[in-house]
Amino acid sequence: RRLSLRPTSEELEEKHILLKQTMDELEREREEKKINLVRKLSSRPTVKELKEKKIIKFCDYVEVTEVEDYDRRAEKPWTKLSTRDKAAIRQELNEFKSSEMCVHEDSKKFTRLLSVRSFM
Repeated sequence: RRLSLRPTSEELEEKHILLKQTMDELEREREEKKINLVRKLSSRPTVKELKEKKIIKFCDYVEVTEVEDYDRRAEKPWTKLSTRDKAAIRQELNEFKSSEMCVHEDSKKFTRLLSVRSFM
């Protein structure tokens, strides 16, 4: 009875638990990718070539100005919300999800809301 509950080899391959290839094949494939990437990186154009093709452009002058020192930390208004505010936001979001937001047919099973519009 327990054997019938076990996943098939195809299901394990789809989940990348059971390998379709041997370790030698995987290593050979990895080496081929490495060689291909090294070849692509070695044939990259130079900065001069990129400038001639007008792909990149550098300014001749750099402008530097002084600025006042100021606090760059952002405000966190969500930390000041009351429990009632959080519940209202959650309710509004759930209403939006259930009435206006389109959900793909395959993804409906992952939502907690029952009445969700289908994705077209």
